[in-house]
Amino acid sequence: MKIPDWPLVGAAGAIFLAGCGGMGPTRDPANPLAGFMGMQGDPQEMVGAMTAKMNFSQEIMKNPDLPDWYSQREKMALAVGDRVFDKGFDRVFESMITALASLGCRVNNIERNSGYITASLPQLSPDQQASLRSEARTQYAQIRGYPASVLQKGGMMGIDMDMGAMMERGGGAGLTLSMVKQGTRQTKVKLRFDGVYYPRQVDELYRKVWTEVDRQMFLDKALD
Repeated sequence: MKIPDWPLVGAAGAIFLAGCGGMGPTRDPANPLAGFMGMQGDPQEMVGAMTAKMNFSQEIMKNPDLPDWYSQREKMALAVGDRVFDKGFDRVFESMITALASLGCRVNNIERNSGYITASLPQLSPDQQASLRSEARTQYAQIRGYPASVLQKGGMMGIDMDMGAMMERGGGAGLTLSMVKQGTRQTKVKLRFDGVYYPRQVDELYRKVWTEVDRQMFLDKALD
């Protein structure tokens, strides 16, 4: 990635960066950025690193998905996204709602007639979530050709944005369950996740939901 020439940073950016020199512990007229937030080095290189990090965050917010990720998710949906249960529609529908509640999902929409349910995502453990988000942004940066510096903590402003959270589209992330009768004693269930792009995270979500569904189906056997 080409490092922009210092004069091209822009008047506003130049004024801000020049002002940063007075905020640090030392002020070097020849290098106004040295010493700010403990940073030292060539001003042009630091501006280039900051520009790359800004471009990285903007690209993630604008387009958090990747073609290869999309392809992997499509294959995953075909492999593990659909299940057929040898139970009646009503029993499966009730078990699904109970399973989602057990996972802490907030159900947003329920349509029994169409067999359609939308809900918020089940929560992974904090450590697992942090690990997956770190993997996602590292892979994204590599595939998009960004330098490793965009993943480093800290910066001129001393602020780090959660790139992994950005990749989940915030409040737009969730799940949908579609249920179809295939007979009096058979129901097909289609599970999909919306607004989640990293395949490894999607795989963990499938595993978590189906495990809880199977547990609930077992508990509900006595109700058949």
